[in-house]
Amino acid sequence: MKKLFSNKSVLIAVIALVVLVVLAFLSAGSRTIPWLESTIGDIVRPIQTFATDVSNAIADFFADIFNTTDTDLENARLQQQLALYEQTMVDYAELKEENERLRQLLNYSDTFGEYEYVTASVIGRSNGVWFDVITINAGRNQGIELDMPVICGDGLVGKVTDLGANWCKVTSIIDSTITVATMIERTRDNCMVRGVMSATNDSSELELYYLPTDLTDLVPGDIVITSGIGGLYPKGLLVGTVKEVMLDSESSGVNAIISTSVDFLHLEEVMVITDFGGAAE
Repeated sequence: MKKLFSNKSVLIAVIALVVLVVLAFLSAGSRTIPWLESTIGDIVRPIQTFATDVSNAIADFFADIFNTTDTDLENARLQQQLALYEQTMVDYAELKEENERLRQLLNYSDTFGEYEYVTASVIGRSNGVWFDVITINAGRNQGIELDMPVICGDGLVGKVTDLGANWCKVTSIIDSTITVATMIERTRDNCMVRGVMSATNDSSELELYYLPTDLTDLVPGDIVITSGIGGLYPKGLLVGTVKEVMLDSESSGVNAIISTSVDFLHLEEVMVITDFGGAAE
């Protein structure tokens, strides 16, 4: 028996015979033994399924290659061009808006004479609703120093309170630690404003105080600007507009509530005034 199976030709013949017997059983219909047919089917079925899946995948792959028409290729190319065009339009719109903001900023700074300034972008904001401290991408290497005033196209933003080589932090005028010497543009009366930022506030506002005690002419809508007193801020920077007048004795020294001119929620570019030629009283 060992010699029989050691002969390769005989072994191949035996295997072929077994395969023929199996096929005969599978094709014999009712004449086959049910349990044997079921057992062989259970063994063969996974192999058949795998072979079918592989052959289908190969067929689909080559079908995709050979069935791809010039129209398909052109559609793919056009879709890529459309995606590139849409991105280009987005970039263009963003650059256009940025240029408009910078133009407004430059036009605003031109109204104050020969100031020297550094333009910078906002790169960070403090946690909170109104972002009372912002970080900008300019610092000591650009000539910026502590306490330098910061403006945008809408008016006074705040002052530099911390800085590094190429960055600095600006505390805005809505922060309760900041006070600014101001005046009423219409009446030319001097006063002070300070931030009233708190977690419960739903808007960025300032308190106006130290008005002359006999002043009764202040009305909502009056414009508040920097007075230049103290030399920290140049004279004439827009601060805000009177929202509510409180000239009674129960106002605890506060004469009015001011709505700031600057939109601190959407601040993107600013100017740091590095020298305003002593344009202060």
